[in-house]
Amino acid sequence: MRRRIPWATTRLQTSRAAGGRFVRNAQDGNGGFVACDAVRTADRQAMADARDIVALSEVYLPATGGHINWQHEVYKRLGNVCVLTAKMPGLPSREQIDGVTVRRIRLSRWSILRPESLLLYGNLAAHCLQQVLRTRPVALIAARVLPEGLVAGIIGRALGIPVFTFAHGEEVAVYGQEASFAKNSTTARMKRWFLWKGYALSRTVIANSRFTFRLLRQGGGPGRRIELVHPGTDPAVFRPGPKSRAMMQRWNIDNGPVLLTVGALCERKGQDTMIRAMPQILAEFPQAQYLIAGSGPKRLMLEALASELGVRERVFFLGRVPDAELPDLYNLADVFVMANRVLEGQGEVEGFGIVFLEASAAGKPVIGGNTGGTEDAIQEGVTGLRIDARDPATVARAVVSILKHPELAREFGRQGRQRVLKDFTWDRSAAGIRQLILRYSQRPHRSRV
Repeated sequence: MRRRIPWATTRLQTSRAAGGRFVRNAQDGNGGFVACDAVRTADRQAMADARDIVALSEVYLPATGGHINWQHEVYKRLGNVCVLTAKMPGLPSREQIDGVTVRRIRLSRWSILRPESLLLYGNLAAHCLQQVLRTRPVALIAARVLPEGLVAGIIGRALGIPVFTFAHGEEVAVYGQEASFAKNSTTARMKRWFLWKGYALSRTVIANSRFTFRLLRQGGGPGRRIELVHPGTDPAVFRPGPKSRAMMQRWNIDNGPVLLTVGALCERKGQDTMIRAMPQILAEFPQAQYLIAGSGPKRLMLEALASELGVRERVFFLGRVPDAELPDLYNLADVFVMANRVLEGQGEVEGFGIVFLEASAAGKPVIGGNTGGTEDAIQEGVTGLRIDARDPATVARAVVSILKHPELAREFGRQGRQRVLKDFTWDRSAAGIRQLILRYSQRPHRSRV
């Protein structure tokens, strides 16, 4: 029998003795985990008594992205979290962000190596092992399965420390399936093997949506150790409010209907489809304006497309909008649209879509593609519409239908905010992960790999 290091299995016994409880979600139909509305005081105290949680995340703040925000909002609520992440120019090697300790280490890929990430894995493993031996953490958390989950899984398995790995959907779709690659190369097969190995080494895989949950199950993921915990948002930050006149003047936005997309300028986000829909929308609402917030490699292509279609004057490229300005930006919108789609042959997909929650929290009707994890972010016909976002005509009809029925738009917005307040706050998401740590830190890891 393998000897287990005692700190990983004894530090949280207080919670069980004090009657800490865990709640299963009986409504999602697949055994997903949902936190109770209030975490027991004993559970919180048990987490506070833990020396540390070590989290591995190749990319972290101030970088942007939904999965980065999710991690940070959870970590600052858990407490005692140290994040190991890659160095960034001009940033200190160690700092505190909202109470989260962030250590930046050298994580580089070298094209002369095979695989090119070999040195990255080695450095991440060395620093992770050093941090573990120094702080004796109660758990390891991996932001993704590769590289973080594989490294954490090997170390956690060797030392008896439970590992919790986030799954976001896209990585499973891209690397996890045979059909995800047009050419089934040796590199593709290796990545696929390491992906499932990383998940198998995890005590628990945290799926962000039912879509991701199904992908993991279909691909042979670790069965009953897959748990569903949704991301969230902060309804105290994103809330209904008046339109900012200063913001309207900055971007020369008039009083016509405002359509908004927030997200990276990449193909799967569907800004191109929305631009192609604009001529049909403008035929019904000549003063409509489409605001695109975000940066990315497709900006020049999108600007050229808007010019080609003769709608450039009604499409506004805002660039990356600071987080502090996002609440006012959402309040400028009459409809939030992200025409997300799956890229055939590439596997790129929207695993959840936190921006839909932010828009709903601001009281806005939302429109999204009917692929990926948007089935959880949007409640079809209640908070907005899910459509075939590959077709510009379908997108245009959905937008026009909401603009023509302002009472429906208001009801979508009202229901969306209520849904966020009830089920999709950061506090609720963090409570779910906290209870998973409490639950699984007291069981031996019996996975077969």
